[in-house]
Amino acid sequence: MKPRQILVNLAIITLMAIVAFISYMNGKTSMIYVENLPFETEAATYPAFEAATVGMEGGPPPIFLEEGDRDVLTVVGRSHALLIEELDDNDNVVNTYRVDFKNSELKGKVVNIVPLAHGKLPGWSYPLD
Repeated sequence: MKPRQILVNLAIITLMAIVAFISYMNGKTSMIYVENLPFETEAATYPAFEAATVGMEGGPPPIFLEEGDRDVLTVVGRSHALLIEELDDNDNVVNTYRVDFKNSELKGKVVNIVPLAHGKLPGWSYPLD
């Protein structure tokens, strides 16, 4: 083989490896634990939502969480838009929150929707104990 042919083959292999890596990272599925618990900061205390539905924009049907609940949500890709609907006693929507986050922002696999909905307060994501 000529040196030029070898370089072309190496370039093709490198390009295919890059495409495979990008496809893997964008299509990777992760499981996160979503919980609805009260949250405290030095400045304020945020009570848990009485009830809420949590889902991914354009994803599977949302999950229903009551106060103190935890459930699993499957997310695909690196960027996510989480839709949180706060519900009242009759399961009517009181407030709707749309929160964007990336996998790089996650500190762990657990996400508390209360601080997340109030402006991504520090501590909204933490490792599973």
